[in-house]
Amino acid sequence: MFAISPYDLIWSAGALVAVALTLAALVVWFRTRWERTGEAVLTLLVIVLVPILGPAAFLASRGRRPVPVKVRSSDRRS
Repeated sequence: MFAISPYDLIWSAGALVAVALTLAALVVWFRTRWERTGEAVLTLLVIVLVPILGPAAFLASRGRRPVPVKVRSSDRRS
C-alpha cells in the first residue's frame, strides 16, 4: 500500500507557498509604476532569484512606501 510521508507533505506545502508568493509578488510588480528602471529590474531579480524571502520582502515593503498625495486647487492657500 502506498502511503504519503509527512516529510513529502511538508515539502509540497513549502513549494506551493513559494510559488504562490512569487506569483503574487509578480502581479504586484507588474502593476507598480516604476520611476527608475534600475530599481524595477533589481526588484524583479530579487523576487525571482530569492525563493521565499524575495517575494515576501517585496510584498511586505509595498505597504511602507509613501503614496503621493494630490493637492486640490481649492485646498491650496494663496
